[in-house]
Amino acid sequence: MSSEPQPLRETPPVAQLSTTPRRAALLVTEDWLLAAWVSVATPLLFRAQGGRGPFDSGAPLLGTLRIVAVAGALVCLAARRAPGDAAAAGRSIIKGGAVGPLVGAILLVTISGFTAVDLAPGVGTFIVIAALVAMVTVHFAVPPLAAPIRRALVTPFVLVSGALFWTFIAAITGEPGSATPEAAIANPATALAAGGFLIAFSGVFYVMLIFAPRQVADREGGIVSWLVRYALFAAGVIAGLAWPRLPGI
Repeated sequence: MSSEPQPLRETPPVAQLSTTPRRAALLVTEDWLLAAWVSVATPLLFRAQGGRGPFDSGAPLLGTLRIVAVAGALVCLAARRAPGDAAAAGRSIIKGGAVGPLVGAILLVTISGFTAVDLAPGVGTFIVIAALVAMVTVHFAVPPLAAPIRRALVTPFVLVSGALFWTFIAAITGEPGSATPEAAIANPATALAAGGFLIAFSGVFYVMLIFAPRQVADREGGIVSWLVRYALFAAGVIAGLAWPRLPGI
């Protein structure tokens, strides 16, 4: 009998779930789409609906878009994450706290949508109850959703939220009003103060109604990428406010 030691058998490596964060691009499709929406589509819709404010009634098209967008965000919020996204779900305490701001954003957009379509209080209550039942059903009956599907579900909500902010700023400055490029050149101090207010307010708004839903859908992107994304959004809002006020338009 041979006493030579037998070679050890190699054990195949056990597959482990990677916890390394994905490297996200500075700007992704949702960023460009949002910038185009607030700079081009939103001003056109605003005028088509008679220049209604963010909480004015009599804008059925805008109101319907807001309610449908909220439905998509609720599905994303209620759905379970795909197993491959489990590691991404717990990467950051800050990013993990996005659910709270998203709930507040959903309430804001829902109220705005109900008001725009002149929805009766009883009908609105029924819709809210039906939405809660649907969320429970989605959570337990629908298979876990992968990140691309979750991102697609919240994208309409992000677009509607961006448009809501644009509408709010347009209502403050007046549409077409006096906030024209010519007025900014004639009174640069006032224009600078108004621009500072726009940037400060839009930052808070961006975190609540755009950053939060996108983080709930897919927690990706670092500080630099989100600063660049916010800058593109702010530029889109300013462009959307400026071009309809150019002479001859």
